[in-house]
Amino acid sequence: MEQMVQVKNEILNLMNSESDLLDQILSQQEVVHKCVKKRNWIELEATLQNLQVMSDDFVELETKRTELSSNIDIFADENLSPVVKTVRGKLNKSRIENKVLNEYISTTKKFLQGIFDDVLPQRRNAVYSRSGKMVDNGLQSVVLNQVV
Repeated sequence: MEQMVQVKNEILNLMNSESDLLDQILSQQEVVHKCVKKRNWIELEATLQNLQVMSDDFVELETKRTELSSNIDIFADENLSPVVKTVRGKLNKSRIENKVLNEYISTTKKFLQGIFDDVLPQRRNAVYSRSGKMVDNGLQSVVLNQVV
């Protein structure tokens, strides 16, 4: 019985560590979003590297928690359940932040693709090699008299 209490305490500590780490990840996701909007690519790269390290740390914590909780119903335990709900909520928030950023990038890419297709309509034409494979016709230089 004492061993079970010790395992539950260790799981609780791991879950609290996950929660703290998710707070840091969420704040870094906000920085990524700001960097993309401001086009600050150097800071974006550094932030993405930090996020990768944090993500690896989270996976490690989650693996340990999964191993420890194999014989315990963490959703039914009155001490663990609130922390589990908090962590799940933060994971959902992180997933939503990622989805919003991906939609922003996708929309921006489609918008810019439309502009380039209007400015350079020949880019849309497919070029094929002698063997019948599609060949990228490469980028063409465009000189604009304004900053877009």
